[in-house]
Order: sequence, then C-alpha cells, then structure tokens
Amino acid sequence: MQNIQTRSFAGAFLRYQDEVLLIKRGMHKKISPGLWAGIGGRMEQAEMDSPVRACLREIREETGITAEQIESLHLRYFTLCKLEENLDSIYYFSGVLKEKPELCETPEGELHWIKPEEGTKLQMAPHIKAFYSHWVDNLDADGIYGVCCEGRK
Repeated sequence: MQNIQTRSFAGAFLRYQDEVLLIKRGMHKKISPGLWAGIGGRMEQAEMDSPVRACLREIREETGITAEQIESLHLRYFTLCKLEENLDSIYYFSGVLKEKPELCETPEGELHWIKPEEGTKLQMAPHIKAFYSHWVDNLDADGIYGVCCEGRK
C-alpha cells in the first residue's frame, strides 16, 4: 500500500495598476528554491476549510499587506499535483491592491514589483508558470480555472 501525504497551499498574484507583486523564493526554501511565484505558502491545519483565509495570512506574513488593503481577492486557479509521496492541492487567487505598499524584507525571498508581461519570462515552477501565463492573458476575467500538474520542483 502506497502512503500518500496530502498538503495544501494558497497563493495570490497581487496587482497594483500596471504592476504585479512577485517573490523570488530564497535558495534555502525546500519547495521551488530560487524560482519566482506569487505570494503564498502552506495552509495551516485550522485553515483547511478556508483557502482564502490561508492566502490572506500568507500575504500578511510575507508582505505586511492586510485584507483591508486588497480591493478584491478572487480564487482563479486550482490544481492537484502529485510528486513522489505527496498530493498537493494548490489554490491561487488574484487580487487588486488599493494602494502600492512599500516592499518589506521577508525571510521567504525577495519581493519585486514587475510588469505582468515581464513576469512571463521569469523562471517559475511549471504549475505557477501555467497559472501566471493564463492570468497575464486574462487579467480582468472572472472564473476559476483548473490546471493539470504532473509534478513540481
């Protein structure tokens, strides 16, 4: 019998006018070291019933941005990724910021404001790249999209 462990993650692409806030993950990170992503991380046990609550916590922890500073935050992408003995569920949101906050230091990596189209050239994990590329092409669209994911780095 195969022992599969489940993990859940929540993240977001946060936009202010014509820029998006992305993070270049630190080389010390176990998952996707040195790769670019939106803001997010692992959901805590008490958050399993609310990916949006997990996403808002991660945003606050990594950037200092609070829920009150986000004009809208909508679930846009969902995927299940199987990698070795893990089955990961990943929820990705899209949000618009009311004002552009100053970037703070975070132990997760380096925060950067980037033009959305420039982000498509950055190195990202395959599922994040799929989310991001679709998001850039559909910035103002509504809906939830599923992405097929066979594994991640």
